Amino acid sequence: MILFSQRHKEAIENKSLFLSISKKIRQKLVYCMQKYNCCYGWNQEDSIFYDDLKQKLLENYGEVSLKAYVEDVFQEATNIEQFILGTKPEFVLDTIEAYSILIDNQGQKVNFHKECNLIFKLENSSFRVLDGYIIKLDSAFLESEILNKAYEPLKNNYFEKACKDFLSARNNLTAEDYSGTIIEANNAIESTLKKVLNKEKSEQGNLKKWLIKSGIIPDYFQGFCDHFEGLLQSAFTIANESSRHGKKEIPSKKNEVTYAVASFFLHLTGSLIVFIMERYQENIPENENEIAF
Repeated sequence: MILFSQRHKEAIENKSLFLSISKKIRQKLVYCMQKYNCCYGWNQEDSIFYDDLKQKLLENYGEVSLKAYVEDVFQEATNIEQFILGTKPEFVLDTIEAYSILIDNQGQKVNFHKECNLIFKLENSSFRVLDGYIIKLDSAFLESEILNKAYEPLKNNYFEKACKDFLSARNNLTAEDYSGTIIEANNAIESTLKKVLNKEKSEQGNLKKWLIKSGIIPDYFQGFCDHFEGLLQSAFTIANESSRHGKKEIPSKKNEVTYAVASFFLHLTGSLIVFIMERYQENIPENENEIAF
């Protein structure tokens, strides 16, 4: 897993991603992590919080020690609590993600995420834990209810690929990879349609036709789907051409993939996913082994 500080390295370095975590939040996170600690070994002296977490961070950073401000002096932290209380905000977020990986019990992992989110919420922090990943909800875009509504049904209905694609699109926006945002959002739409229609492989045009025929959406959405497909393909083409792989110069500045374009596109795809998932849930047969279309 690529941790928060590494996923958003460029945005952090150029200061376009502002990060701040208060002492109070840090201390609450320490208490929360200690609550989910698990000891092991013949003498019960080793633990996932004090030993495994430290080792995982060291391996990830390629360092031999963890350093932080201890009593206002930047020095080696003697324990993981000192590191959390005195390190940079991005590394605090790294510890949450790394610790989440170490919790084997799925129920405990979910509860850990919930408790971390409650801490952030009560302290008016913009960070949230989403499936073990930290995201920042400090813009009108990421605070949008539509994005949360799009993600939750995908997760709750076991749409693993679509869920992963949509989360990647959100992370790309925070990391200022706007072309990547559009590409992953496009992938999320395709993955959602393939799962809903039970089609492992198909082009987006055929998926649209099958969606109309499936009975999941009303007949009068035919025109909307046609226009949406055109918008989807045009944005996807520009994103592909301006992506880091095989980058192509965009002839007109107005056609650049900016934050506004990427956020609009993700909002649009998120809205469509919400609609499709709500209609899909309405059409799930009582016998789960049956297919509704």
